[in-house]
Amino acid sequence: MKQPNILITGATGTVGTQLVKNLLSTDTSFRILARTKDQGELMDNLPQAKIAFGDLSDNDSLLQALQGIEKAFLLTNSSEHAEQLQLNFVNTAHKAGVKHIVKLSQFAADKSSPVRFLRYHAIVENRIKELGMNYTFLRPNLFMQGLIAFAHQIKYEHKFYGSIGKAVVSAVDIRDIAAVAAKALTESGHEDKIYNITGNEAISHYQMAEIFSRVLGKEIAYIDLTPEQMREALTAARFPEWQADGLMEDFAHYAKGEAGAVYHTVHDITGKAAINFEQFVYAYKHLFK
Repeated sequence: MKQPNILITGATGTVGTQLVKNLLSTDTSFRILARTKDQGELMDNLPQAKIAFGDLSDNDSLLQALQGIEKAFLLTNSSEHAEQLQLNFVNTAHKAGVKHIVKLSQFAADKSSPVRFLRYHAIVENRIKELGMNYTFLRPNLFMQGLIAFAHQIKYEHKFYGSIGKAVVSAVDIRDIAAVAAKALTESGHEDKIYNITGNEAISHYQMAEIFSRVLGKEIAYIDLTPEQMREALTAARFPEWQADGLMEDFAHYAKGEAGAVYHTVHDITGKAAINFEQFVYAYKHLFK
């Protein structure tokens, strides 16, 4: 196998695992950044993939892992230190001679946004631009797979919760995000592009409940909480304060109708229609029923 010139971070996460599947379906060779031995062993038997050990907080290990890499996919877990970790990666990638970063960002990323997650993504995007590297910024909207967190409630209580009122959101399936990422990593023509990635429809959580009901064959209700009730629920669920505050900012962003725009990026880049919410529920039906 030839030496890979693509490096993937976040390969064991939800989007990352789908991206790896996409790359494995081609003859693309790639390198996976693993932080621990356990992560490495999970991916060690994949054809076309080589494992490089490194930590986003350890610039020396990153520099070694990035040797010979031309394109890198940047994705980190949501954490209080995500901004700094991503900046570490970007700065080290530049030092290592990486030409192009494909960064998983977020819909409506803006350094002046009241939503902390949108601010930090914009800060990292701007740093990549400042360094003069080629970039592709993937800005997906709300993940459909986020509803899997309510699988227990949907299965046994026949309901799920939120705090966005009747606002519509053009939620997207992570499989479509990964498909766009794979194209950006393996094809030319995606340099210096910003891709807003949404589903092909904008629907409310009440409409999502109707689709759950139809597909699962039982009545599923969406329970809209006040911001105060949602904050209490996050606290009771032991979310760290920084994360609970950030999620509340996200909910406020959605409730204002700021995430309802529909883009046809998935079709334009992959040639396939975006997965709709009903298709998502059918695909994950075994988790909800």
